[in-house]
This record gives sequence, structure tokens and C-alpha cells, in this order.
Amino acid sequence: MNPQDTPEKPVDPAERTIETARRYANEALDRADAGVRSLREDVQPTIDALSARMQELAERSKAMAAETSAQAREKLNEYGEKTSAYVAQQPLKSMAIAAPPAPPLPLLRGRPPA
Repeated sequence: MNPQDTPEKPVDPAERTIETARRYANEALDRADAGVRSLREDVQPTIDALSARMQELAERSKAMAAETSAQAREKLNEYGEKTSAYVAQQPLKSMAIAAPPAPPLPLLRGRPPA
């Protein structure tokens, strides 16, 4: 039997409506997909530029932190050397400065203060 010989089955209006709705939905999805692709293509150069700028800022921040750390280390070493020199030049004064304050004499004798 040829397909031409088969009688055409009447199309149900509900099926026709569903098929039309499917076709419109597919077309809308295709348009939305094209719009998203277009938007992504338009935005990608901006994203790339921002990414490069952020990378540059991160590298500059890292360099500045390293520089600040080196400066702090130098100052700390300088103060350490000055302190060592002072202690070598003024040993008694240095001990007096570093020593805790002396307790009151009655506490040394074992009696509470009156």
C-alpha cells in the first residue's frame, strides 16, 4: 500500500494547537539562545579587560607588600643594631632600664606592709 493510497487522517484541532505551541516555544528558545550567545560575545571583551586589570592590580599589590615587608625588616634590624650598641655602651644603664621595679623592703623581710 502506497502512502498516497492511505486516506489522510483528520487532524485534531487540539493536536494542531499543541504542535503550533511546540513550534513557537522552539522558535522562542532558538531566539533566546541566539540572544545569549550574542550578549556573551558582546560582553567577553569587557570581561577579558577586567580580568587583565585585576591581575595587574594583584601583581602590583604583591610587589608593594613585598617592598613594605623589606622596609619593615630593615627598620627592625636597624633598631636591633641600635639597641645592641646602646647595651654595649651603657651596660649598667641598660640593666637598670630592663630590671623590674624593686619590691618594697618589708616584703623582702617577709612582713606585710603595716
